[in-house]
Amino acid sequence: MIVGSGDFKYELIEGWGKLPEYFEMDDPVDIAVTSQGRVYVTSRGNHPVIIFDREGNFISCWGEGHFGDPHGVCIAPDDSVFITDRVYNTVEKLTPGGKNLMTLGTRGAQYPIMLRRPFCQPTDLAVSPSGDLYVCDGYGNYLVHRFSADGKLLKTWGEPGSGPGQFALPHRVGIDKKGVVYIADRNADRIQLFSPDGEFITMWTDFIWPQDLYIDRENELVYVVESPQKSRLTIRDFKGKIVWALGATHRGKTILYISHTVTVDSRGDIYVGEIVKTKRILKFVKV
Repeated sequence: MIVGSGDFKYELIEGWGKLPEYFEMDDPVDIAVTSQGRVYVTSRGNHPVIIFDREGNFISCWGEGHFGDPHGVCIAPDDSVFITDRVYNTVEKLTPGGKNLMTLGTRGAQYPIMLRRPFCQPTDLAVSPSGDLYVCDGYGNYLVHRFSADGKLLKTWGEPGSGPGQFALPHRVGIDKKGVVYIADRNADRIQLFSPDGEFITMWTDFIWPQDLYIDRENELVYVVESPQKSRLTIRDFKGKIVWALGATHRGKTILYISHTVTVDSRGDIYVGEIVKTKRILKFVKV
């Protein structure tokens, strides 16, 4: 199936991601792609980190018995892998093969919001152009933390609420080439933009539950998925203007259903992970 037109024309690949026999991928909660085109999928199933090639062929898996809910995966410029674990309240930096290099947070410990300390059910991490690390802290704390590349806590901001700089659920984070921090404040139906130091800049409000965002720094585009009340994929410029959109249905066929994550590879191909009912990965190949 072909969707879109012009610069945003894609072929939908159904059934992408071939698993070995008896494997199960329960809720692909996040997706990230390495510089070599390997696709890392974090799952709530028995195999928390599953790795595919571009065509969806299974390569490897790791993390069994270690992660509780690997809610976020981020690939750094050097292809190291960051996993944000919502259950065990950690962010781990690992090699592409799963060897631990650094841990943020205390495994198994939850710190309530009045302490303003990492973490309480964190959700996502992004690496800035300067190498600093930004973590959404998330389901429990309504905070954003900024760390240095070596794990030193530099800044914390946020509080519960619906005003500027407050959060209902900081679900995902992305950073553009100027270091502007984009927070998908999911339960407040908005994306908030901040300076690298956490100063509020503006907010985009034309969403219903923005689940995830991906920032294409080179082409200055922001990809956003929303669900479940309004399943939609939009591509926007850095001012928030929609340049292309795909709704839940296309020509009478349901395309998107409870999309939880979106990412884009170096070729411009889009990957969308869906949870709860379909538990699948959709790939949109740029044509």
